[in-house]
Amino acid sequence: TLLPNKIIEWISYNNLQNIEYLAEGGFSKIYTANWIDGKYIKWDSKEQQLKRLGTHKVILKKLENVENANQSWFEEAKSHLTISNKWPRIVNCFGLTQDPSNGNFMLVLYIMDVNLREYLQQNYSQLTWKERIQITVYIIYALKDIHGENAIHRDLHSGNILHLQSNKSWNISDLGFCGPADKPLK
Repeated sequence: TLLPNKIIEWISYNNLQNIEYLAEGGFSKIYTANWIDGKYIKWDSKEQQLKRLGTHKVILKKLENVENANQSWFEEAKSHLTISNKWPRIVNCFGLTQDPSNGNFMLVLYIMDVNLREYLQQNYSQLTWKERIQITVYIIYALKDIHGENAIHRDLHSGNILHLQSNKSWNISDLGFCGPADKPLK
């Protein structure tokens, strides 16, 4: 059974407000936004409909080179969306949107607090060995989940490992280079 908060959907760009540039990665630009309706959170059996969280902050990841997209790109994107929502240690992806002003597609992702690089810069001297091992275990289990899908991340680094303070979890993000284990990287 699919959990309501794991449903991937097309998100109207009109439902995103306060869009602000955050950073630029190797192959994408990252923005923050407020998603007005928000993600699905539960099934209301009395009203026979899915209920939403309401407005919450999300990450928008502008996909580069989509202008040259073909069927295989969309198949690859679909597999990444599936992997990200199947496992708890992969940053959750709510769906896709498209900026009507320029036609750019964007992934709509769960917002995390800090990446591992920044976390280590801020907290290195206070980290206990127990905490270091816990972080490593989170990363190992996330990689196990990806590999269990017969995929390889192919671009794992401290900027793609993200922390969520509220539940003390570490998640892997940026599955853009993730692909089948039996296919060479082009």
